[in-house]
Amino acid sequence: MMSAANDSVREPVAIENIGEIFSRHREELQWLADFLTGDEMVAEACVVDARALAESENPGFQEWMLEWARLATIRSAVQVQQKRIAQLSSAYLRRRCIHCGHAALSSDSVELLVEESCVLMARMDVLCRCALVICGLEKRSAHEAALLLGVDRPSVEGAYCAAVKFLEVVGCEQFQRQNDFAAVCN
Repeated sequence: MMSAANDSVREPVAIENIGEIFSRHREELQWLADFLTGDEMVAEACVVDARALAESENPGFQEWMLEWARLATIRSAVQVQQKRIAQLSSAYLRRRCIHCGHAALSSDSVELLVEESCVLMARMDVLCRCALVICGLEKRSAHEAALLLGVDRPSVEGAYCAAVKFLEVVGCEQFQRQNDFAAVCN
């Protein structure tokens, strides 16, 4: 689901196809908003409908409509959570990432994130989730994420480091569950 938006080569889109494209990716945008906010009702309000805007915009807009819709949805979810994000930033500033070398998520990590999103939502706070989405999925720098989140770069780096660790732990747990199940079946 998530990899389709990140990996596909986007071609210009005819205005009449915008509604179809948005409908096809609405589930992805809904997941994104839900993961960031942790609340389905709030997430619904955060998903940005690009159809109406695309009809009034120039053809250049159509080429990157989905990317724009994803970023607009992220911005909307961040605005809803802004107070909590600001409160959490000082905690991550104190526990900085010492190596500052986390890359964007691999396709396997993205798949794990989507499969285990409920578990990850329960374990991660909103700043970790936002850093994971912005830096890991959207492949933005910690500086860009900090600007979007309204916090400092070291806080984003610390939150992203913590989020990557959570993702690794959940991946190990998933692997263990699968192997325990296989052992029971044999």
